[in-house]
Amino acid sequence: MRVAIVALLGLCLWGAPSLAATEAELLRFLERAEQRYVDIQDYSAIMVTREWINGSLEPEKAILLKFQRPFKIYMKWLDGLKKGREGLYVAGSHDGKFLVIEPNGIRQFFTTALAPSDPRVLEVSRHPVTDVGIGRVLEIIGENVRRAFRQKALKLIDRGAGEVAGRKVREIEGILPADLAAGYYCHRVILSFDEEHQLPIRAVVFDAENRLVEDYTYTQLRLNSGLSDKDFDPGNPAYGFSILRIQIPG
Repeated sequence: MRVAIVALLGLCLWGAPSLAATEAELLRFLERAEQRYVDIQDYSAIMVTREWINGSLEPEKAILLKFQRPFKIYMKWLDGLKKGREGLYVAGSHDGKFLVIEPNGIRQFFTTALAPSDPRVLEVSRHPVTDVGIGRVLEIIGENVRRAFRQKALKLIDRGAGEVAGRKVREIEGILPADLAAGYYCHRVILSFDEEHQLPIRAVVFDAENRLVEDYTYTQLRLNSGLSDKDFDPGNPAYGFSILRIQIPG
């Protein structure tokens, strides 16, 4: 039914003037993004994040991000208190652990191996490392807005054309039920779809109390740039991981 609704629209929205978009049109944007993402084997970006953690909105952070299918992630913190920190997660490798090296203190001399959802990880992020990246944004938001659409509980605001980090985008705001018992991921989400890449390069999320809780922006995005195994190898001489490793149970 969803595909039929989208097919009936027969409209090309990219670059169009701001219109009163419908819920079906939001699904069209998501479908375009999902179809585009299927063709992406790897990408790199500067991921700029701001999150509500432990009762307050954290300062903005910039993180170098590398991703490769099926799920390999390398991150390096570029500013703030954690500047220089590096993280690496390769699904199916390193005993399923997230490898972390700190730039200062005693922890700079050994690599810490943590479970992706270890409390130490969640102290500095709202998500485990397995939720990092554009693909998970599409999965989480797509699942929620489609469920709300089926339940006739989705409201949409078309914010029209905009710009994110120098890129032309189309901004769509989805409003979902604020009732916590309904089990939705958020109350409001604003997605900015890159006009050229057709991918969401910014996601701004508000909770049931209408607080900003997540703001993720992907700048300097390079798609299918040919990242290699070396980019996800802790032995890469360009990285700072120590051969000394401490396994944290969990």
